[in-house]
Amino acid sequence: MHRKFDKKPARTLMSKMVGKALLGGAALGLAMTLGVPTAIAGNGNDDFATVTPYSRIARLPVVKDANDQVDHVATYAKAKAAALALANYVALYKDVDVLGENIIKGVDWVLGGTSATCRSTRSCTADEIKKAIIEIPTPQPINPYDPTYLSTGVVNEANTKKASVLDLCNEAFAKQALGVSPIVGDMKVVNGYSHTPALPCKVSIWNDDDHIYVDMKDPNAIFSLFFTDVLFSANMADPAFAEAISDLPPQVKSEIRAVVLHAMNEFDAKTKTVDKALGSKFLNMDQVVDVVANSPYQSPYLHIGYTKADGSGFTATDSSTVTQAIINTMSINGTSTAGQHPTVIDGVTLDSILSPGSSWRSARATPMTLPGLNHVIEACSPKYAKMAMGTGVHHVTALPCEVTVQIIDKDKNGTMETLVVSYLDPHFMMNAMFGDITEEEKTAFAPVTDYIMDDLQKIVDAALEVNSGIALNDGVRIQYNMLP
Repeated sequence: MHRKFDKKPARTLMSKMVGKALLGGAALGLAMTLGVPTAIAGNGNDDFATVTPYSRIARLPVVKDANDQVDHVATYAKAKAAALALANYVALYKDVDVLGENIIKGVDWVLGGTSATCRSTRSCTADEIKKAIIEIPTPQPINPYDPTYLSTGVVNEANTKKASVLDLCNEAFAKQALGVSPIVGDMKVVNGYSHTPALPCKVSIWNDDDHIYVDMKDPNAIFSLFFTDVLFSANMADPAFAEAISDLPPQVKSEIRAVVLHAMNEFDAKTKTVDKALGSKFLNMDQVVDVVANSPYQSPYLHIGYTKADGSGFTATDSSTVTQAIINTMSINGTSTAGQHPTVIDGVTLDSILSPGSSWRSARATPMTLPGLNHVIEACSPKYAKMAMGTGVHHVTALPCEVTVQIIDKDKNGTMETLVVSYLDPHFMMNAMFGDITEEEKTAFAPVTDYIMDDLQKIVDAALEVNSGIALNDGVRIQYNMLP
């Protein structure tokens, strides 16, 4: 089984402007949020609401010793405790009961990575709540005065500072975003499942010597950058749809902020409320479209579709089996074999063909499953994570790398004949989510994005060909037009 996909050259600015001009009417409804018509018409940026990939929600004070100096170890421990406090609140409490229906207008938020029983009954074990928190390594030491670090300059595993990342999930919003439930009437988000790698919502907690920070991947930016096909879809010509879809990102953001601020104020009364934009700024819709158009696949995603060799359709069990095969092939974080890949493909071990030192592993032992049987695998390489975090830990909610698995009825014949593996394209992520890094950092990262994508595809290839137990035809790229 061999990969088959192509790359299309990015369109010129002129062609993009023509396309946008033609679709100006379709995008009218989103103008209230993003100022799209102004950008489309080329009349300046005055009406465009600037979006950034990240938003700071809160900050907490560091811990200081008797000499009023930062206690690095205690501050790091406090950051971990804050992350656990937030995880406990999201997992154990119903938001409507605590915050009220005026704030939580959909259904309650739940903690991704926990069991179905936990999410439905709020009877979660302490262990599964703790394990639901993803720890992303940074190149920074917990204790800069650690004797080993001072003598060698090496940050060993025990002294590696990690940022905590939580997946917050809301079934109602997820169903709408993924085209499972209609936005208004019977009108659904176009290409629903294809946006799965952009979900779920992520919140991070991390510290430096000044503060403990609580950040989020901004829902307004997510919709702008990862749902451009919706923005330029024919559905936007319907005023009711346009208004309803425009209301979703700010509502998601406001609910997450409310959840986080409640939990953090309960944890530490000295929590300071913050509303700070972080990361690169998108000043107009042209800049958003340019990032999409200039990515290798003219999309934030790469979708590869597979069919069964015997021509039969896929079942929900097949989808789960394939997903778990990918996780097992990738290896699982926290196990003794994490980062080891002994699977033999085409006569060589997988480890021997992955980029040196990548040590890929799945953040979770099982996938997160979003509405519509959309399975999410969160892949992490400590090597590349540390490189990314070296550019600024505020980027952490762009990690881990998302790989998703779905089964679809591509031919609309009533049979789920296509299994789709989707990737968040690291080239797109670098331009969209790391656009604020220095030119030197961009140069250093240029080959890394190729390594990441190549590694992930090799892992998936090995899982499908060797470990899934399902005979598949060669994968073929599925293209959805994300641009006007």
